[in-house]
Amino acid sequence: MTDHIEHENDLDEDSPRALFLESIADGLATLSEASDTPNGVPPVSSIFSSGDVDFASDSWMNKLAEVQGWLSLSEDLPLTGGEPFLQALIVEFKLEPTDLLAPGSAQPPLALNALERLNERVEAAGRLQRDFLEELEAKGTSRATATQSWADAWAEIDAGEEVVTPEPVTAKAATWAIYHFTKKPPNLTPSYQRGDVWGNGDRQSLMESILRGVPLPSVILLRTGPSTPHEVVDGKQRLTAILRFVGKHPVAKQKVAEVTARHSGKMFNDKGRLDKHGDRNLTDLFNDDYPAFRRAWKALEGYALNSTLENEYYFPFKLRTTGDGGLVGPYLEPLRGKYYTQIKDREINVASQQIVVEALFEDPVDYTVPVIEYTQASQAQIHEVFRLYNKQGVHLNAEEIRNAVYHEVELTRAILAAAGDADPSTDLAKISESLVGIHDLRRLGEALTDYGFGGTRYKRTKVLAWVISVLLHDTKEKDLASTSRNIDQLLIAIQKNKSHPLADLSTLTKLFKLLLHAVELHSSHDELWSDQFKDGGKGAKWQELQLVGSLVGITMAVAASPDDIEDRIEANADAIRTASEESEDWERPEKTQTKTQWDYIAKINKNLLELLGIDPDQAAEAVRQQFGTSGYASLQRMRIEQKS
Repeated sequence: MTDHIEHENDLDEDSPRALFLESIADGLATLSEASDTPNGVPPVSSIFSSGDVDFASDSWMNKLAEVQGWLSLSEDLPLTGGEPFLQALIVEFKLEPTDLLAPGSAQPPLALNALERLNERVEAAGRLQRDFLEELEAKGTSRATATQSWADAWAEIDAGEEVVTPEPVTAKAATWAIYHFTKKPPNLTPSYQRGDVWGNGDRQSLMESILRGVPLPSVILLRTGPSTPHEVVDGKQRLTAILRFVGKHPVAKQKVAEVTARHSGKMFNDKGRLDKHGDRNLTDLFNDDYPAFRRAWKALEGYALNSTLENEYYFPFKLRTTGDGGLVGPYLEPLRGKYYTQIKDREINVASQQIVVEALFEDPVDYTVPVIEYTQASQAQIHEVFRLYNKQGVHLNAEEIRNAVYHEVELTRAILAAAGDADPSTDLAKISESLVGIHDLRRLGEALTDYGFGGTRYKRTKVLAWVISVLLHDTKEKDLASTSRNIDQLLIAIQKNKSHPLADLSTLTKLFKLLLHAVELHSSHDELWSDQFKDGGKGAKWQELQLVGSLVGITMAVAASPDDIEDRIEANADAIRTASEESEDWERPEKTQTKTQWDYIAKINKNLLELLGIDPDQAAEAVRQQFGTSGYASLQRMRIEQKS
């Protein structure tokens, strides 16, 4: 602890303390300048400058309190300042009592550790403020949607604050020439990976960047064994595009081999036409002359290859015919509109090296891709490094991290597949054995899409995982954590306990059948739900809190009363609609803090069951009887008592 008085003007301007205070003052001033705020974040009464943030007195607390909505704190800081304000800061950042210094020892009376944590929060708030304003203004997104993105980003940050492990991570950073990927393709479809979401324009843009020598972001791989291919943790879309372009994608190679074998003995000439005196089979054409391969395919199979089939088979694609992507100049312009086999022998200049196109993709050359390779890292260690990547700008979101870290948990894989975010080219049985045989399972993912959650960045997976964690995660009388952390805690409990009820395949099969039934009921009875649940009444996209609260309620109702649930909905439809439009309990909270979100979900969940004539406690017991666990009591513990 500091044993002398530090007045602000006595500080060395290069000391860590002075630098933190300067950064905090700048950050708070920036937060005060925003013209728009997320729903629930009150605008500041007046803009202030960094010079107005006076740490030599208590007035800095007033400035922090002015912009605290942008910091997304779990509890509001008291507006009175003084000792209660400082104590609230220490509690908020989970610091030690010793981080609050004795009066007169320093000004402000916060230890260096506390100032560092405050500075980190203010810096994060500034970054997310910029993202919010960009989404709201530049992209024209609705305020409700931009607010949800802002809240989701804070949830990811809060979920990543927990220290995972102090043990060293066994990983290494390197750079690989592209031939490392084309000669021995990695496993592009581990169970936790989503399907291909890039369009042809994205693929073409990437290839044009490579041909111009533009550096690529890091690819993250996990070494699985001395003789097995690496798993792709991050970079799947980029590597898929590269392997497709050069005709080395494993799915494409297998498809070509199957068709070649089916037409064994059929030979072709240099024009790709059937010729008994020809010396090339279908595979030769695929590798050496893709346009001739396409003609030969039509002759053998009786139909032409179109873009849909080529995407399905992971066959090669052309470069763009324009110079929009940078294919300009004497070396690159001749590559436009061509397949790889047509340009393999063309000379280009990449990374100050004069080479042919084929060498760029199939030989050791100067142009390389940064690679981070895990060797013997545990799942917990991978999670920790992902957290650091996010801080440093890679920005994998919580769902992308979760699908990688907990992919050995069957429930994780089942959620990914049921939500429709798994790779569609991978057999369902290889992803999630518990889902095999569930009739019309695809309807679950389709319903999530219809709710307005697209296939990018696992949004459907997140919503489904959220519903399941609320339905089933029993915190044993502990408060619920953030959304992301609550999901993680459920998966960790299953990961650590092989006898956990949700580790049983038959239980999971029963769970997803129940969820499918509940989602079909929920989505087919649109008359129950207020338009305010859908993007504030302005669009078709459901807001997450309303969807989770009502969907968990319907799911519990189906579990408790499956035989007459349709009758109950029909009999009480008007009452439910009225509640969703007029009840204060169903009105979305202005603040998007963790506690208010849980309180809101808990109220909708309980009220919906009661409106359906089902006792909530009996419904919770029905869930526990069927799945060995229930999250209802944990959720209801989060109700906020109304102040008189």
